[in-house]
Amino acid sequence: MRRRTNPLAAAIVAVALVHGPVAHASAARSIEPEAGETPSEADALSDEAVEAFKAKDYDTAVAKFERAYELDPQPNYKFNIGRVYEEKGDLQNAVKYYQEFVQSPGVDIQSREAATARLKVLRQALQELREEEAKAREAKEPTTPATDAAADQPPQDDATKARKRKLRIAGYSLIGIGGVGLVIGSVFGGLALSKSNQAKDEPLVDEKISLRQEAKSRAAVADGMLITGGVLAGVGLILVLSTLGKGKRAKASAWIPATSVGPQGASLSWSTRF
Repeated sequence: MRRRTNPLAAAIVAVALVHGPVAHASAARSIEPEAGETPSEADALSDEAVEAFKAKDYDTAVAKFERAYELDPQPNYKFNIGRVYEEKGDLQNAVKYYQEFVQSPGVDIQSREAATARLKVLRQALQELREEEAKAREAKEPTTPATDAAADQPPQDDATKARKRKLRIAGYSLIGIGGVGLVIGSVFGGLALSKSNQAKDEPLVDEKISLRQEAKSRAAVADGMLITGGVLAGVGLILVLSTLGKGKRAKASAWIPATSVGPQGASLSWSTRF
């Protein structure tokens, strides 16, 4: 029967030789095998992986260490694979296998501490590389001149866009309701004017008084609808304008509805600004 020492001794050797040869599974066995003992297939693969590593044939070294691990799942193979990837310059995979080694059951404290130290160094290096790559991408991205309207607009997040969309919808709704009120007010105003003209031509005093009262009643309704419609339309327009950029806001606010109340009743007008 073959005599074995600590099966994780190879990991310790690899830790000690971070910048030297890779450790292999045979280091986990006794230094002097018994007479007639031949290396196992996993040991042979490990020896071949070490030779491939020394020849800088990193892909072959990884493949042979992985096959050796399948035959004899010792954690030190994980460490050795990480070491090969580190030498190759593939820091991401090196971190992956070092991490698997650290998390493997049965790894002694000294080996785990050494692997953890390597992980700390490699993670810092990866972070610095990613930051440099991000800066390089930003430097290569073409910058397009912003239009005046876009320049007026600060960057907006999703919440701001959603709030502006709701305000715009509410504004258009108020403009629509206000427009209906203005139309109804104009109709009643026309009816009031018609009754007032009829009262002037009416020869009978009682009928004249009745027509005048009816004209005043319809004029009151017209005044109320014109004022209410004008206010609602104005508020709606303000809400819509608040969601636009300065350039669009100036164009949209060129025409502003205005209501006025005088001795003859309410009236609607539109003012423009240049």
